[in-house]
Amino acid sequence: MKRLLIISVCILICAFTYSQKPAIFKRHSVIINSNSGYVSINDLTYGFGLFGKLKPYGKQYTGLTTMHGYQLNIYGLHVNRSLIAGVGTGVLFYAGGALIPLYLDFRYIWSFKKISPFIYEDNGVLMNYKELLNGTKMFINPGAGIKLKISGSLAADLGAGYFVQMGPSVSRDSFVNLKVGLIYKPSDW
Repeated sequence: MKRLLIISVCILICAFTYSQKPAIFKRHSVIINSNSGYVSINDLTYGFGLFGKLKPYGKQYTGLTTMHGYQLNIYGLHVNRSLIAGVGTGVLFYAGGALIPLYLDFRYIWSFKKISPFIYEDNGVLMNYKELLNGTKMFINPGAGIKLKISGSLAADLGAGYFVQMGPSVSRDSFVNLKVGLIYKPSDW
């Protein structure tokens, strides 16, 4: 009887010890939060040329851009909801004609209060539909701004950045650009 009791206690200890998951093998599930989702950013933009003011595409520009993307919030991958990534297009009007930007937009928003600061980075190409091969340029546009919450799904944004465009003829034009627009997200911020 004593032997049976000792064997039973050993089996129970082994069963309870084996049934606990070790912390080393703990797996995180990938859960998408309800705060992530589609985002649309529409901006009016103005750029004032800094160096190449004599060239037809170096003095100034005005335009309209639209970006459609996704606010990332994936817990298992440790990506928080402050990051927004998307693709954008629009039209920019220069003295030499219109250029069509195609770009990737990345934004990082610090907080989700009524007034929130953010930084952004746009990278892409400016296509000249009249001279597609010789008139197409690459551009980068880092900057910062603030987001002003209007309602649950609508916010205004105001930003400033440094816009640099480079063409095939080794010409480089720099601008200080300003952006004013609306951000729409179907669910609450």
